[in-house]
Amino acid sequence: MADELKKKVETFWNENLCGKHFINASYPSKEFFKQYSKFRYRKEHHLDHLIDWQSAKGKDFLEIGVGIGTDGARWAQYSKSYIGIDLTDEAVIATTLYFKLLGVKGNILKADTEMMPFRKDKFDIVYSHGVLHHTPNIEAALKEIYRILKSNGKLILMLYTKDSFNYWIRIQFYFRIKLLILFLIKRVGFEISGLWEKQIKNLEKTGWKYFSWNNWYHHCTDGPDCEIANIYHRSEIINMLKKAGFSIEMIRKAHFPIGRKYQKLERFLGKYIGFYQFTWGVKE
Repeated sequence: MADELKKKVETFWNENLCGKHFINASYPSKEFFKQYSKFRYRKEHHLDHLIDWQSAKGKDFLEIGVGIGTDGARWAQYSKSYIGIDLTDEAVIATTLYFKLLGVKGNILKADTEMMPFRKDKFDIVYSHGVLHHTPNIEAALKEIYRILKSNGKLILMLYTKDSFNYWIRIQFYFRIKLLILFLIKRVGFEISGLWEKQIKNLEKTGWKYFSWNNWYHHCTDGPDCEIANIYHRSEIINMLKKAGFSIEMIRKAHFPIGRKYQKLERFLGKYIGFYQFTWGVKE
């Protein structure tokens, strides 16, 4: 059952390369990668305020979930060695192309975080931004990360958090009401298009259990067809990391859905009620 679910996750992200649909330029052109890099650091502008890219200097570095390679390229220009892994062929191909375009050295592999092909105590830093909440067994993934980290090695982890405006107001309330209204509008003969059309099809296929408290939010983060997008309380994240053997070095929050024009306000609100929970763990 877990393997079947993981295969669905792999299929979804192969068909929905992270962020690709936001860019107008043809993929995989040089202009595409240029536009995507600019888009990412406008959208995720908190990264340059939270992440010390140069901390990778002289370090053996692993990134879990490479996307299109933008974060990886930043880490790789400083690290002693960079390896990036992803569950999907599409992300591996895209990141490999981007590294080649930039002339950045790194080794990009297809691998499963729950069963990584690395020896014990190999890496100084493991970084994963918005990835491990899509794995069926995050506890197994964290144990694997602990295993392959060196003593005093660091994990930089971002997971979606329930302690946020996005979870309570936007996902659990506003999106539910909006889908119900659009569903009724369609029933009286109006056409609904785009992602909300997919949400309606899912609702018609699944029935009212699609709105269940533990099912609904998975389809409201990265797309209606996303099978797993777990969202955690801060305390749950801390407990999972401690159970895996990590001590907690630092915790920060980010990302509030207000738009890129208001970056300072977005970072202020994100600090308190943001959807992204960044956690720095240390293997002692």
